[in-house]
Amino acid sequence: MASSHKLILEAMEGRASRVPVWLMRQAGRHLPEYLALKQKYTFLELCKTTEAAVEASLQPIRRYNMDGVICFSDILVPLEAMGLELDFNPGPVFAHPLRSFKDLDRIQDIDVKARVPHILEILSTLKAHPETQGKTILGFTGAPYTLASYAIEGKTSKDFEHVKAWMYRDKSGFLKLMDRLADLVIAYILEQKKAGADAVQLFDTWAGHLSREDYRDFVCPSTEKIIAVAKENQLPLILYCNGGSHLMPEMLSLKPDCLSLDWRMSLEDYCLKIPDSIAIQGNLDPSCLYGSKELVIQRTLKLLDFGKKRGRYILNLGHGLLPNTPIENVKAFVDCALKS
Repeated sequence: MASSHKLILEAMEGRASRVPVWLMRQAGRHLPEYLALKQKYTFLELCKTTEAAVEASLQPIRRYNMDGVICFSDILVPLEAMGLELDFNPGPVFAHPLRSFKDLDRIQDIDVKARVPHILEILSTLKAHPETQGKTILGFTGAPYTLASYAIEGKTSKDFEHVKAWMYRDKSGFLKLMDRLADLVIAYILEQKKAGADAVQLFDTWAGHLSREDYRDFVCPSTEKIIAVAKENQLPLILYCNGGSHLMPEMLSLKPDCLSLDWRMSLEDYCLKIPDSIAIQGNLDPSCLYGSKELVIQRTLKLLDFGKKRGRYILNLGHGLLPNTPIENVKAFVDCALKS
């Protein structure tokens, strides 16, 4: 078997000895050892308790021996660094959502170390841990638009009524919020790098609901700012926009190091639009892992065959693992890459 020494970084640079593999939302949900851990902590307690979060981060590595270790946390945690009060009941809830420009006065100065020190402790612990040596340490954050969606709506939304109302009624005010959130994300990922992250993934979970024009006008400026600073600081960045295949021209204009792709188009079709200079990641439908082991292997080998020919490819799903995914199928998926 080829060495797994920082293969994810090597794949992004086009020099990996084999296709690396990790999974979005790999830390738990479907693992019995994770469910046992959740019996002892609420979700937010689990995110903020260093020892428990490190254990949750390591559990899937012990099961599957993937090439990346992603720190256990939540995309909304950095909003606490601006003084927003986050809870889970069971989904994310902000008791005092932002609804207009005047609410920006409630946002405090960004203080990652003071308000979310646990994420830095988790990463530094993982970096030094014996079980992570030779693995790529992955940090992550929500992107400004997705952070704004939760902060404005106050919870998960289907139609994003309050977000879009603010966008369309007060463009300048909304862009100021997005710029403040870009500053938050920048501070957050740079601290993650200092703590041990080799690369970060920027999750823009809800940007796929936007048109190309609105993505270009309201999202691109803040995302471009983040990517530029990441490049200046030699921090490789993976951009993920769920449901964002129609936004590909705009995402490419941002020049991320890697694009994480959902399953709504084939890799072949995606790569007709993506230059070889940009790494790609994905894009198996997570629901496929509910199928037979033979189907999982067949679909995965197809991705690997294309990825090997194309280069700069990281095997992953097109979204996060689903809670009841069979362990044997996750193992079959990962093993295809490990044996390639």
